[in-house]
Amino acid sequence: MNSYMKVHKIQTLFLQLLAVSCLFIACKMEEKLIPQPADLCFMMEDAFSKKELLKMEKKVLYRLRFELQYIQPLHFLRLLSITGKCPENVEYLAMYFMELTLLEADGAMIEPALLASSALSLAQMVFQESGILSPDPGGHVPLYSYSDADLILPRQLMGRAALRARSDSKSSWKKYSRGQRHRVSTGPAMSSPKHLSRCIGLL
Repeated sequence: MNSYMKVHKIQTLFLQLLAVSCLFIACKMEEKLIPQPADLCFMMEDAFSKKELLKMEKKVLYRLRFELQYIQPLHFLRLLSITGKCPENVEYLAMYFMELTLLEADGAMIEPALLASSALSLAQMVFQESGILSPDPGGHVPLYSYSDADLILPRQLMGRAALRARSDSKSSWKKYSRGQRHRVSTGPAMSSPKHLSRCIGLL
């Protein structure tokens, strides 16, 4: 949707139609079970017809020249984790931080690579601050091309979201409190808010 709006102006009246058309295209690319156009129109209380939905879909594909690839933050995170040989618990904590940004309006403005880099660096900092992960004696070599200044604001956004997670984002907090995800949201590194607060400059 953002890509389309960068190359083509659209009236506010048609924003809902554009959003559902982009959702339909995304479902075709990512999901096994694709919703029927009629079902999508019904969900939107027939604000537009099936014909209008399919016409907008064609328009989006034409304007974007079928260039629909989108590299998600998770792809960058996995690449960085593999390259840096990061422990699984660090990777899961970074995933937790990234998921929390989905509920933040400002999180949508962070490019995927920066989001992944910020999440991984914050996860490493939290584990080091709590004493679970030892700092590299040879000095930390960043796995990303961003400066510390670039990472500060995204890290603060994630950190503040994580500090509020028990009350604001209980589903994510519970999800990452399970054994399959190393209980990163409730483990020793996150059990005390002071570790995270220090990492984002609140203490």
